[in-house]
Amino acid sequence: MPETYSWTGTVSAPQEYPMEVYRGALVAEGFTYGFDAIWGTQNTGWGSPGGTMTTALEKKAVPYQLEFTWYSLVERTFYSGQWNLDPLKIKSLLDEGFVDQDTHKKDTYSTFIVGLAPQGRVVLWMSGAGNQKEVGVFQAQATTLTKESAYSNAQYMFKDGYADRMLNDPSYKTFSADIRQKIATQGYPPANIYDTYREKYSWKPVVVLQQGEWLDFGFSAYNGEQENLFGKALLDNHYVKRAIPTFCGFYWRNGNSRYGVWIDAFDEKEIFDVFQKLGKQKDIDLLVKVDAQNTRVSLALRAGAQEFPIGKAKVRLSRKIE
Repeated sequence: MPETYSWTGTVSAPQEYPMEVYRGALVAEGFTYGFDAIWGTQNTGWGSPGGTMTTALEKKAVPYQLEFTWYSLVERTFYSGQWNLDPLKIKSLLDEGFVDQDTHKKDTYSTFIVGLAPQGRVVLWMSGAGNQKEVGVFQAQATTLTKESAYSNAQYMFKDGYADRMLNDPSYKTFSADIRQKIATQGYPPANIYDTYREKYSWKPVVVLQQGEWLDFGFSAYNGEQENLFGKALLDNHYVKRAIPTFCGFYWRNGNSRYGVWIDAFDEKEIFDVFQKLGKQKDIDLLVKVDAQNTRVSLALRAGAQEFPIGKAKVRLSRKIE
């Protein structure tokens, strides 16, 4: 009998590109985790999980196959594909796991996230307790489905004007107000941006404090991966090939005060321009400097003698007396 694990599945899609689940499955020996139209429209954000229909209490073997069919509302196109996974890679990551920063105990990944992007792009991540890893990238093909051939619960996708209503009628709340405004002023992002998001650079965080002890550093990247550095990992803090960060947060302690900084969002054009200017051949510091009063934060990217300020990010700072 194969070794078994507690895992569940969910779906992710870009906020600007809502996807309608038609049918899918993560297939393991003796078990199939299924997806169908009950999952509905998905656009929680690239790498961000949608809802789950949990089977976490039921242990299952490692999945060896992914199949998925969905409707891309913006493109008015159905995509479909079936792909073999790498069960040895997945099992190795599940066995290795990670230390949960909150509990300080070993934990592991518990959710497979199926990412659906324009032009049939598919990414599979494994996620758990602040850590997320990409474990597969695939290409689906455009396919033709008809109302006559569709199963009953998916008939709604074929109604006249369905995509137009979902995309353009605010009462459906497909988009948040911010995303709707962004689409209205900038249009939809180029479909190939989800390939650009996967490009990696050799970088690490460097936090400069005037006083106090740096405790941790967590971040999410544009490619959907997430990482937490604390304890030994923070002490080692090596340069690692990573995607460009979209969110970062860290804490430090000074006396009986605990401080936190959250870089809620980088300006996408600014952060990509500077990483691309420094290039993939250099080791890059994501440099965060805190002033002596612990009230102001400055950001920059540094490689050797080159240093470029990052001035458009949204940054918050907090203090808590312990």
